Amino acid sequence: MNQRDKLLAVVAVDLEQDCADYLALRDLMQALYAFLLERDSPEIDRLNLQITTRVETIGARAQRRAKVLSAFRLQADADGMQRLLGSYPDDQAMRLRQSWQQLGVLASQCQQINERNGKLLAMHHEILGQLLAGSHDARLYQPQMY
Repeated sequence: MNQRDKLLAVVAVDLEQDCADYLALRDLMQALYAFLLERDSPEIDRLNLQITTRVETIGARAQRRAKVLSAFRLQADADGMQRLLGSYPDDQAMRLRQSWQQLGVLASQCQQINERNGKLLAMHHEILGQLLAGSHDARLYQPQMY
């Protein structure tokens, strides 16, 4: 197997692994939302560690893919990736293009879930801020004369 074939094999395996990892990431982020609602700090910490590990792994593969694109003298963008996928035999190229498309959908879903989780965290922060600001008012816990 020559260097070109080895690089193409790495990209093919990475795309499959990325799809699997993005599916798992999506599930982890959805589970995180439930624990954020419950304010279950130990579970939030546990999931955040798993999420961080997945994101780092996915990021490392994306960097490797960019290096492979560079080795083929292609831009590290969507057009470059499509050109690289055209380097595979037709049947494999079609499967990999489907994986690449699925990867884009999964990444978009993860981004939407992340934004939803962020909005929930921001709402929690705002509520806590209001509660803490209100606790400085000594009259808050004193009997009210009506």
